Amino acid sequence: MSLSSSFTDFSLAELFQLIDQGRKSGCLSVCTLPDINAPQSRAKYFYIWFRSGRIVAAANRLNGKGLVSKIAQRNWVEAQIIETISGKGSTTIPLGLQLKTEELLSAEQLNLLFASQLQQVRQLFEIQKGVFKLDCKATLPMSEMTGLSLRATEVTLMALRVLKNWQVLESALPDTESGIRNINQNKPQIRLNAFEWKIWEFASGDISIKDIAAQLNVPNIKIQQAVLGLMLVGLIEEVPQITSNSATYHYDMDLTWVSKYGSRAARKHQESLTPQVSSSLLQNLVGYLRSKA
Repeated sequence: MSLSSSFTDFSLAELFQLIDQGRKSGCLSVCTLPDINAPQSRAKYFYIWFRSGRIVAAANRLNGKGLVSKIAQRNWVEAQIIETISGKGSTTIPLGLQLKTEELLSAEQLNLLFASQLQQVRQLFEIQKGVFKLDCKATLPMSEMTGLSLRATEVTLMALRVLKNWQVLESALPDTESGIRNINQNKPQIRLNAFEWKIWEFASGDISIKDIAAQLNVPNIKIQQAVLGLMLVGLIEEVPQITSNSATYHYDMDLTWVSKYGSRAARKHQESLTPQVSSSLLQNLVGYLRSKA
C-alpha cells in the first residue's frame, strides 16, 4: 500500500488513526512546505517508521545516523564504539537493544531516546502546509530503532493534549449539540489523564457535549478537543443528541383558520359525539310503547 497526499486532505491525526486501525507497517515521509512570506524558510523532511500500527522510530534524515547522533550528543557512548556496533549491520535487532545487551545503555536511557523521537513526531501535528507519503513496503531501519514502540493513536493523544494551533483539526471537532458514546464498555487500555477519564465516564450517549462542559465548568471547546482525541484513539463515538422530548413541543395555532372554520368544526365535532337514531326506528319504538299502555 502506498498513499500520497497533502495535509489539506488528511491531518496527521487522521493518518495515525488509519495506520493504527489497519496495523500498518512501513515509513511515513513528511515534507513541510516553506513559508513564502519568509525568504529563509526551507522545506523540512521527517520520517516515521511503523510496525503493526506502532511507532518504532523517527528521524529527520535517511542516512541511518539519527539515533547515533542523539546518543553521541548526550555523551553516553563514544561515537567510535557506536559506529563499530552499528556497523555490524544487524537487520533483525534494533541498535538500542544491541547497545543495551552490551551494557552500554540502560533501559532508562533507551526510554529517553525514544521519548526524544516522539517529541519530534508530536511537533509535526502543528503542520498546516505540507505533503506526505505512506510507504507500507519500506524496510524498517534497525540503526534508528531503540527497541521501544508505542501505538500511533496513543502518540496522537499525547500530541493533542499540548497542541496549540487547532486550525488544522477545526473541521473535525464534534458538534456541541452531539452526544458521545463509549464504543467498548470495557475499561480503556490506553493511558488517559484525569480529564480524559471524566469525559469517558460521561460517554453514555444521552448527554450533549455542551452539557458536559457545563457540569465540568469548562469551555465547550475544551470538551470538543478532548472528545476528538478520544474519538481518534477509538474509545468513543459522536452520536446525535436529542435535546427535547416531542411531548413537550408547543405549536402555534393558525387563528385565521380557527375564525373561518372554528364554529363549523366545533358543530361537526359535537354532532359526531351525539348518537344518531333513525326516524323509522323511533316511530316503531313509540308504537310499541303505546300498545303496551
